[in-house]
Amino acid sequence: MEHNIPAPEVDEELKWKARFLIVVVIALFLVLIFRLVHMQIFNGSYYESLARNNRIRIVSVKAPRGKILDRNAIVLADNRPTYNLMVIPEDISDVDQVAARLAGIIDSSVDEIIDIIQTGMSRPYDPVYLDKDISFDQVARIETDIFHLPGVSIEATTERDYVYKDLASHVLGFLGEVSKKELTAHRDAGYEINDLIGKGGIEMICENDLRGSKGIRVFEVDALGRKIKVLDERPAVPGRDSELTIDKQLQVIASDSLGSRVGAVVAINPSNGEILAMVSKPDFDPSMFLTPMAPEMWQQIIEDPLHPLENRAFRGQYPPGSIFKILIALAGLSTKTITPQDTFYCPGYYILGTKTFKCWKEAGHEDVNLHKAIEESCDVYFYNLGKQLGIDVISQYALYLGFGLATGIEFQDETTGLVPTRQWKVKRFGTPWMPGETVITSIGQGFTLVTPLQVAKAMSAVVNGGYLYEPRILKTSKPEFKRVSEFSPEDLAVVKEALRSVVEGEHGTAKRIKDPMFSIGGKTGTAQVARGYTSKLSDESDIPYKYRDHAWFFGFSPVEAPEILVVAVVEHGGHGSAIASPVVQDVIKGYYFLKGYANGKVRKDNR
Repeated sequence: MEHNIPAPEVDEELKWKARFLIVVVIALFLVLIFRLVHMQIFNGSYYESLARNNRIRIVSVKAPRGKILDRNAIVLADNRPTYNLMVIPEDISDVDQVAARLAGIIDSSVDEIIDIIQTGMSRPYDPVYLDKDISFDQVARIETDIFHLPGVSIEATTERDYVYKDLASHVLGFLGEVSKKELTAHRDAGYEINDLIGKGGIEMICENDLRGSKGIRVFEVDALGRKIKVLDERPAVPGRDSELTIDKQLQVIASDSLGSRVGAVVAINPSNGEILAMVSKPDFDPSMFLTPMAPEMWQQIIEDPLHPLENRAFRGQYPPGSIFKILIALAGLSTKTITPQDTFYCPGYYILGTKTFKCWKEAGHEDVNLHKAIEESCDVYFYNLGKQLGIDVISQYALYLGFGLATGIEFQDETTGLVPTRQWKVKRFGTPWMPGETVITSIGQGFTLVTPLQVAKAMSAVVNGGYLYEPRILKTSKPEFKRVSEFSPEDLAVVKEALRSVVEGEHGTAKRIKDPMFSIGGKTGTAQVARGYTSKLSDESDIPYKYRDHAWFFGFSPVEAPEILVVAVVEHGGHGSAIASPVVQDVIKGYYFLKGYANGKVRKDNR
């Protein structure tokens, strides 16, 4: 007889717990599967990169920058070996400990080092520089303690070396760390944070040639970030050298002659536009920008009233003074307003309406023709001529010679000066042009502003037969020029001979620089800064510096076939004949000395 034994009843609560447990287990497996899929499929490359970075480091190798050479292949900017201290933030396990050890070696506090490293944590595998250009003694101390400095390494590289310090600093320019704005602008050029980039001068305009191409070094590291071995390497390609037209030795002569005075000197070959020397004072040492600069120091530089970073050669804007009389003379001849023989009487003053305009010579020059007017710089002659020409003609002829326009030199930040016109006056001041303003414009006063480089370009055309060359400072640049057809060879010859008399004539305003070895022509200029002081104070040293006149002089040699033309301006220097002309004389004599001329062989006219 079979007996049916009833199945034990399963507690409903237990069933519910079992089902819940199964759901939880399934959910956990689903989460795990989803996570695996997400890591291996969707983010596989990311985690592979992390894994590789735990073992492999890839760093860029900086390229040696191209050299900057003068016209005779003398090196002006070179490279020297240097050592930089850097860290990989990801490889540092104890930031405080590393900072404490390094603080005793480099010139930084523990807190400063910690801040730098923590700032770099946003890009943990990119190198962060703690100090640059450290000494060999510092390198040795760091290498000795390298076992206790995980993530720390020494980068052996090169740093810019400005061989002659502040010489030609405005021409060479300087380097600085690339900014965020520049990184964006040069996104495809391979720049990285902490890279140096040209910030001015040749360093900036030749940046693409000078910078070269970076290399890559791949090496294996251990768990503490210490290098084990190099796995791969692609060498950097050095930058290309840049050759300039300037002569280093002539640059030294011009710089020494100007000395500590504020101003500029430009020496140019008038037959092709090559810049032989370009000096701006005060100058600066470009190497001070190679390492991070304290905000206070930068503020001090940009607030310096003498503006040492400004290249006065093509950015300094000054009234041209009596140098502008050359343009007035050519305009008068070209428009047939005068002939070389026509005269004006100079009693020492010129009256226009109720106003009296004085000549620099109170006793006057009596009857004055064009030659005498230029030789002795008679103001009254040019008051009369300028009034007859009118401002419209004067402005037009100023533009013919390149005033009020960029010179075309390779530098991209030159100023254009100012050639005033009737329309400009109304727009600027809301008042019409006055006849008296034409009178003072005729002697280079008033609103007119020029740069020393504009004067060099314009006066080169005057003495070379009317060819207006674009100044150039790179030897690779081709000379660009145009013939100023408005000036006839005959008129230019008349003016050129008068310019000779400024130096070699009996009454020339620059006769003090006459030299028995070589002929010089030129023109003095005194640009008034503030009216009234010179007439009220008998001793010019009593005039406040900022109100003293600017001193101008341009000279060229030899007069017959000029090889060099030099322009000098000394800010608040006083009279051009006394202050600026000796600077030009020094540069011209230096030019002949460097060429090896001696024993009077330069002269061809037996004077």
